[in-house]
Amino acid sequence: MNAALSAASAGFGGSGREGAVVPGLVISLIGGAAFTFGGREIPLRNRKACAMLAYLALTERGEEQRERLAGLFWSESPEANARATLRQAVHETREVMLAAGCNALVTGRSTIGLERGSFTVDVETMLHALAAGEVAEPLLRQSQVAEALLAGFEDLDPAFHGWLSARRQTLHDRILRDLERGYRDLVLPRRQRRRLAEAAVLLDPTHEEACRVVMRCAAEDGEIGAALHAYDELYRLLGDEYDMEPSAPTLELIAEIKQGKFDGVASRETSQQSLRDEVAQILIEQRRSPAPTPPPAAAPAKPVLVIAPFDIHGVAPDRVHLVEGFRFELIACLVRFREWYVTDSVAGTANAPAGAPVSMCYRLSTTTYQAGSAISAVMVLQDQTSGVVVWSERFEVSLDSWAVTQQRVVRRLASTLSVELSTERLTRLAAVPEATLEAHDVWLRAQLLILRFTPENWNGAAQMLAKAIDQAPTFSPLYSSLVQMNNTFHIAHPGMFRAAHKEERTLGLAQQAVRLDPRDSRAELSLGWALAMNKRYAQAETHMEIACELNPYDAWTLSAAGMFHSFVGNRSRAQSLSAQAMELTLAPNLAQWTYLATTRYLCGDDEGLLVASAHAHALTPEPYPWRTQALSNLFAWRAAALCNLGRKEEAREEARRFLELTRANWFGSSPPTDAMIGRWLLHIYPISDPEVWRRLHDGIVAAGIPDGGMTHHGW
Repeated sequence: MNAALSAASAGFGGSGREGAVVPGLVISLIGGAAFTFGGREIPLRNRKACAMLAYLALTERGEEQRERLAGLFWSESPEANARATLRQAVHETREVMLAAGCNALVTGRSTIGLERGSFTVDVETMLHALAAGEVAEPLLRQSQVAEALLAGFEDLDPAFHGWLSARRQTLHDRILRDLERGYRDLVLPRRQRRRLAEAAVLLDPTHEEACRVVMRCAAEDGEIGAALHAYDELYRLLGDEYDMEPSAPTLELIAEIKQGKFDGVASRETSQQSLRDEVAQILIEQRRSPAPTPPPAAAPAKPVLVIAPFDIHGVAPDRVHLVEGFRFELIACLVRFREWYVTDSVAGTANAPAGAPVSMCYRLSTTTYQAGSAISAVMVLQDQTSGVVVWSERFEVSLDSWAVTQQRVVRRLASTLSVELSTERLTRLAAVPEATLEAHDVWLRAQLLILRFTPENWNGAAQMLAKAIDQAPTFSPLYSSLVQMNNTFHIAHPGMFRAAHKEERTLGLAQQAVRLDPRDSRAELSLGWALAMNKRYAQAETHMEIACELNPYDAWTLSAAGMFHSFVGNRSRAQSLSAQAMELTLAPNLAQWTYLATTRYLCGDDEGLLVASAHAHALTPEPYPWRTQALSNLFAWRAAALCNLGRKEEAREEARRFLELTRANWFGSSPPTDAMIGRWLLHIYPISDPEVWRRLHDGIVAAGIPDGGMTHHGW
């Protein structure tokens, strides 16, 4: 497979695999789902069968586990019924395909797939063309083409809806990145760059940079009317849909066009165009000719945003949650953009991750105060090196203007840092789910309690969320927060054991959260953990992957998913996600170091665990019980790793510290004997792979922590 095709195919499967023959099965997924073989349509009537074939075609390997397919298309059915229905659907699909002369469907005891090299997919063909700098016709005739992927199949199943939403977003971002790379390449002929920019505008009509390329290229071609039309469409859209005006660079360009700056450019270039085209063609051919693989390009330098804790002055105690909630949600929004690093700590910003250099470091400081009933905030962006203030603004923190204020802050930050963000992208990534002001307020209060819980207010937070769900049953974050609490209750409260009936109820809440907002990565992550707690690991893996696709630049999401993959024995995926998370983080927090330590141990890296846990223990723990217990549990993991490394005395000392700290923080009704503590520890993690669980078990037992009779899946 050549490099361009390999890059185009990443994450989307399809044809072009190594050793592939000329395929006979043609799969078209833009605008629906159609399958032809030898020029004749395959008459598949079962919509879930069509979606299943489409899903297989878009996977990297072209195959999937039966359990995951059953959970993806029949997520609301009992597992046995789902698998039986899947078998029937596969049987019927195979019969129809064989009748058409197509034997591409391959089945095994545990997997279902499409034969390698036996099919082509229109999505992959489109990406392949983009990798070569060409624009496939669908990109020039179909607006927002990514949203047309498997159009009409959104209602098949809530789980499939979540996967499809994430895949559409990934496809949109992938196409846009390739289009941006193309029209920014000044070596390409102007007409080709214009087509790439026109496709970008059709994909994202608010993309001002692409619109400016269209305007400039049209003006340089002497098509002033086309340039003005492109501007007018952008101006109308921004005004009608977003109540905004184009940015300053766009306004400057349209002024230059109207003033006649580009008049005569086309005629002046005529004599030179032939030579320029020849040079461009030579350069293009050189790119296409075989050449030694160059070393990987260094990652571009990116600025760092340090979001300092807000200074709070005179804000009523019952409204502090609004201020702190705004900061937490602002950070959650900013980490979704790949254009910068985000950290909440100044410490560590001097040490950029390997291969990811820092260009500048900025500190965002915010002071809040209450005057009457209004909470005002003054935000200042300061160059960390020189101390120069590069931007400041005053705004009001209120629920009714939450989303608008958050988007305004992100837009101003992007403008100050010279980052291009389209209005559509900003709105999508900085959107706040619709809810009543009361429901949003309760959610923020509960989030603060979850972060700072004490035993006496944990139940209060849960009751608060449950009551809010009764009052606002369509607000997805309420469900996600309650699921998060339920998934971690037994971990944060030593001595409290998991209960099957509670885990089943929690799963229902998690499914509802995703059903209400399938594009919320937090909902998908919570559902993944809820499924894992219910021992439905294959389905959990699907939702972990969806969460990563929805929020690929959030280190927290990647760290959590990486730890999950270590639980189920997917060592390479666990290591990959953990590495990505660390590359995105300049100053990892306690949770990230804890997740990394756990992942490293279960992947067989004892030394790596010791390094990660040392970083975790070096952080000053905030006085919250769950943070204290997180550090306590790490002593048990360290004991196991040290024992594996033959450092027996150190291992026993770490085990003793774990037992003492856990005993002092015990919530269970049973006495906190060493055996009971060990039994509790070995049951709290949803580890599916017996060998992975055995590694933890054998390590802590050898270090002196008894297992209390606990066995794998003995909970």
